[in-house]
Amino acid sequence: MFPRKTILIYLFTILVCFNSLPANSADIQHFYPENQKLYDQYPWAATYYYGWSCDGRLLRITKFGFHRWPEHIQSLELAYTLNEDNILRRFFSPIVGVVQLTGNAVVRHDHNIHHTIYEFDPYIAFRWANLPWNHYVNTSFAIGEGVSYATSYITLEQKEGEYTKRLMNYLMFEATFAHPAYPRLQLVARIHHRSGVYGLYHAKNAGSNAIGLGVKYLFD
Repeated sequence: MFPRKTILIYLFTILVCFNSLPANSADIQHFYPENQKLYDQYPWAATYYYGWSCDGRLLRITKFGFHRWPEHIQSLELAYTLNEDNILRRFFSPIVGVVQLTGNAVVRHDHNIHHTIYEFDPYIAFRWANLPWNHYVNTSFAIGEGVSYATSYITLEQKEGEYTKRLMNYLMFEATFAHPAYPRLQLVARIHHRSGVYGLYHAKNAGSNAIGLGVKYLFD
């Protein structure tokens, strides 16, 4: 099974970091807008995260019922928040508060074959940031949908399905957390998912998943 002790260590470290920040942050928080307005004032976001590939279906991943696959990923990402007048953002409002265009570059290192694979994932992210507890922990949840291209066949996907492809569908689930006094610097927890969407990409049920932690920084 995936080392849950490692996850607990990360979570404990996060709590310590939050508690070490000033408890009374009203003066500092005054300079930052709240909820989705934060992403409008700072529309650019840079993200780095480190992830572990997992042997299991996406539904099992969400229930923590999976085994670690001997592969890790590292990712750099740049996202841009569409302004409030954008036709795409207006179309999804008020269901989704924030819509982002995102480009993700991933390096995969397979420990079985000692092979490095590069992956590129352009996608659209839909983010919910208007949450009632943001004055305690600034939080957002996001779902991303796009395409994913890998420079070589991924061994985990070959294990899951015989007819894997380099070009597949990309799906992302993310949660971010930040201290209300410093909402531009965020902790990221993410599920990184590639799949053939039941034959849509002519890859049948081939797919791969990774879970990771990282940091995100908002800027203008």
